[in-house]
Amino acid sequence: MYIGVIAKRYAKALFDYAVEQGVERQVYEEVLQLISVYHATDELRQVLSDPLLPKEKKLAVLLEAAKLGTRAVSDVWHKFIALVLLHKREPLILFIAYSYVKLYRHVKHISMVHLTTATKLSTATGERLKRMVEEHSRHSSEVILEEHVDPDIIGGFIFQLDDHRLDASAKHEFEMIKNHFIDKNARIV
Repeated sequence: MYIGVIAKRYAKALFDYAVEQGVERQVYEEVLQLISVYHATDELRQVLSDPLLPKEKKLAVLLEAAKLGTRAVSDVWHKFIALVLLHKREPLILFIAYSYVKLYRHVKHISMVHLTTATKLSTATGERLKRMVEEHSRHSSEVILEEHVDPDIIGGFIFQLDDHRLDASAKHEFEMIKNHFIDKNARIV
Protein backbone atom coordinates (compact mmCIF):
# COMPACT_ATOMS: atom_id res chain seq x y z
CA MET A 1 0.00 0.00 0.00
CA TYR A 2 1.19 3.54 -0.68
CA ILE A 3 2.44 5.84 2.08
CA GLY A 4 0.15 8.67 0.98
CA VAL A 5 -2.97 6.51 1.08
CA ILE A 6 -2.13 5.18 4.55
CA ALA A 7 -1.28 8.66 5.87
CA LYS A 8 -4.54 10.11 4.53
CA ARG A 9 -6.60 7.31 6.07
CA TYR A 10 -5.00 7.78 9.48
CA ALA A 11 -5.35 11.57 9.23
CA LYS A 12 -9.02 11.28 8.26
CA ALA A 13 -9.68 8.91 11.16
CA LEU A 14 -7.91 11.30 13.56
CA PHE A 15 -9.85 14.27 12.21
CA ASP A 16 -13.21 12.51 12.43
CA TYR A 17 -12.53 11.38 15.99
CA ALA A 18 -11.29 14.85 17.00
CA VAL A 19 -14.45 16.45 15.54
CA GLU A 20 -16.57 13.92 17.38
CA GLN A 21 -14.83 14.86 20.63
CA GLY A 22 -14.88 18.59 19.81
CA VAL A 23 -11.09 19.05 20.01
CA GLU A 24 -10.08 19.29 16.35
CA ARG A 25 -8.47 22.72 16.86
CA GLN A 26 -6.38 21.50 19.80
CA VAL A 27 -5.29 18.42 17.85
CA TYR A 28 -4.41 20.70 14.90
CA GLU A 29 -2.18 22.79 17.19
CA GLU A 30 -0.59 19.65 18.63
CA VAL A 31 0.10 18.30 15.15
CA LEU A 32 1.71 21.61 14.12
CA GLN A 33 3.86 21.47 17.26
CA LEU A 34 4.93 17.91 16.46
CA ILE A 35 5.88 18.92 12.91
CA SER A 36 7.91 21.84 14.26
CA VAL A 37 9.74 19.68 16.79
CA TYR A 38 10.28 16.92 14.21
CA HIS A 39 12.09 19.31 11.88
CA ALA A 40 14.02 21.02 14.67
CA THR A 41 15.48 17.95 16.39
CA ASP A 42 17.33 14.95 15.07
CA GLU A 43 16.63 13.02 18.26
CA LEU A 44 12.93 12.67 17.50
CA ARG A 45 13.65 11.18 14.08
CA GLN A 46 16.15 8.77 15.65
CA VAL A 47 13.66 7.68 18.31
CA LEU A 48 10.97 6.98 15.73
CA SER A 49 13.26 5.00 13.47
CA ASP A 50 14.76 2.85 16.26
CA PRO A 51 13.11 -0.60 16.06
CA LEU A 52 14.54 -1.69 19.43
CA LEU A 53 13.05 1.16 21.44
CA PRO A 54 9.92 0.11 23.36
CA LYS A 55 6.55 1.56 22.34
CA GLU A 56 6.12 3.18 25.76
CA LYS A 57 9.28 5.23 25.27
CA LYS A 58 8.20 6.29 21.76
CA LEU A 59 4.76 7.18 23.09
CA ALA A 60 6.25 9.37 25.82
CA VAL A 61 8.54 11.13 23.33
CA LEU A 62 5.73 11.77 20.81
CA LEU A 63 3.42 13.10 23.50
CA GLU A 64 6.14 15.43 24.79
CA ALA A 65 6.92 16.62 21.24
CA ALA A 66 3.28 17.60 20.66
CA LYS A 67 2.88 19.31 24.02
CA LEU A 68 1.99 23.00 23.87
CA GLY A 69 3.73 24.74 26.76
CA THR A 70 2.39 23.49 30.07
CA ARG A 71 -0.93 22.27 28.64
CA ALA A 72 -1.24 18.49 28.49
CA VAL A 73 -1.92 16.89 25.13
CA SER A 74 -5.49 15.96 24.33
CA ASP A 75 -6.82 12.51 25.11
CA VAL A 76 -7.62 12.15 21.40
CA TRP A 77 -3.98 12.73 20.44
CA HIS A 78 -2.77 10.35 23.17
CA LYS A 79 -5.07 7.54 21.97
CA PHE A 80 -4.18 8.20 18.35
CA ILE A 81 -0.43 7.97 18.93
CA ALA A 82 -0.96 4.75 20.89
CA LEU A 83 -2.90 3.36 17.90
CA VAL A 84 -0.17 4.40 15.45
CA LEU A 85 2.46 2.68 17.59
CA LEU A 86 0.31 -0.44 18.02
CA HIS A 87 0.12 -0.82 14.23
CA LYS A 88 3.84 0.03 13.82
CA ARG A 89 3.15 3.08 11.68
CA GLU A 90 5.50 5.46 13.52
CA PRO A 91 7.71 5.92 10.43
CA LEU A 92 4.63 7.51 8.79
CA ILE A 93 3.86 9.95 11.61
CA LEU A 94 5.15 13.00 9.72
CA PHE A 95 3.12 12.11 6.62
CA ILE A 96 0.05 11.58 8.79
CA ALA A 97 0.66 14.93 10.49
CA TYR A 98 0.91 16.81 7.19
CA SER A 99 -2.20 15.04 5.89
CA TYR A 100 -4.10 16.10 9.02
CA VAL A 101 -3.00 19.72 8.63
CA LYS A 102 -4.06 19.74 4.98
CA LEU A 103 -7.43 18.16 5.80
CA TYR A 104 -8.06 20.53 8.72
CA ARG A 105 -7.25 23.60 6.62
CA HIS A 106 -9.45 22.37 3.80
CA VAL A 107 -12.46 21.69 6.03
CA LYS A 108 -12.03 24.93 8.02
CA HIS A 109 -11.43 27.00 4.84
CA ILE A 110 -7.98 28.19 5.87
CA SER A 111 -5.71 29.38 3.06
CA MET A 112 -1.92 29.48 3.25
CA VAL A 113 -0.11 32.37 1.64
CA HIS A 114 3.64 32.07 1.19
CA LEU A 115 5.29 35.34 0.25
CA THR A 116 8.97 35.46 -0.60
CA THR A 117 10.66 38.84 -0.96
CA ALA A 118 14.25 40.02 -1.24
CA THR A 119 13.91 42.16 1.89
CA LYS A 120 11.67 41.98 4.95
CA LEU A 121 8.19 43.45 4.55
CA SER A 122 6.86 45.96 7.01
CA THR A 123 4.19 44.67 9.38
CA ALA A 124 1.62 47.04 7.89
CA THR A 125 2.28 45.78 4.35
CA GLY A 126 1.97 42.17 5.49
CA GLU A 127 -1.33 42.86 7.23
CA ARG A 128 -2.65 44.77 4.21
CA LEU A 129 -1.74 41.88 1.91
CA LYS A 130 -3.42 39.40 4.25
CA ARG A 131 -6.62 41.51 4.32
CA MET A 132 -6.62 41.76 0.52
CA VAL A 133 -6.38 38.00 0.16
CA GLU A 134 -9.17 37.49 2.73
CA GLU A 135 -11.43 39.97 0.91
CA HIS A 136 -10.85 38.46 -2.53
CA SER A 137 -10.98 34.82 -1.51
CA ARG A 138 -14.47 33.39 -1.77
CA HIS A 139 -13.61 30.12 -0.07
CA SER A 140 -11.36 31.14 2.82
CA SER A 141 -12.53 32.22 6.22
CA GLU A 142 -8.96 32.61 7.48
CA VAL A 143 -5.64 33.36 5.80
CA ILE A 144 -2.28 32.44 7.26
CA LEU A 145 0.60 34.48 5.85
CA GLU A 146 4.10 33.04 5.96
CA GLU A 147 6.81 35.46 4.95
CA HIS A 148 10.22 34.39 3.72
CA VAL A 149 13.20 36.58 2.93
CA ASP A 150 15.43 35.35 0.12
CA PRO A 151 17.99 37.91 -1.14
CA ASP A 152 18.76 35.61 -4.10
CA ILE A 153 15.54 36.66 -5.86
CA ILE A 154 17.15 40.13 -6.19
CA GLY A 155 13.84 42.02 -6.21
CA GLY A 156 10.13 41.58 -6.70
CA PHE A 157 8.30 38.74 -4.98
CA ILE A 158 7.08 35.17 -5.20
CA PHE A 159 3.46 34.81 -4.11
CA GLN A 160 1.90 31.42 -3.49
CA LEU A 161 -1.73 30.97 -2.41
CA ASP A 162 -2.51 27.33 -1.70
CA ASP A 163 -1.62 25.65 -5.03
CA HIS A 164 -1.36 28.82 -7.15
CA ARG A 165 2.02 30.49 -7.63
CA LEU A 166 3.02 33.84 -9.10
CA ASP A 167 6.75 34.39 -9.56
CA ALA A 168 7.33 38.10 -10.13
CA SER A 169 10.93 38.09 -8.93
CA ALA A 170 13.75 39.81 -10.75
CA LYS A 171 15.69 36.54 -10.76
CA HIS A 172 12.83 34.82 -12.63
CA GLU A 173 12.59 37.67 -15.12
CA PHE A 174 16.34 37.53 -15.80
CA GLU A 175 16.10 33.76 -16.35
CA MET A 176 13.26 34.25 -18.83
CA ILE A 177 15.25 36.90 -20.73
CA LYS A 178 18.32 34.65 -20.76
CA ASN A 179 16.33 31.66 -22.05
CA HIS A 180 14.65 33.78 -24.71
CA PHE A 181 18.05 35.12 -25.83
CA ILE A 182 19.49 31.59 -26.01
CA ASP A 183 16.50 30.34 -28.02
CA LYS A 184 16.73 33.23 -30.50
CA ASN A 185 20.48 32.76 -30.98
CA ALA A 186 20.18 28.99 -31.32
CA ARG A 187 17.87 29.42 -34.32
CA ILE A 188 20.34 31.75 -36.04
CA VAL A 189 23.23 29.28 -35.84
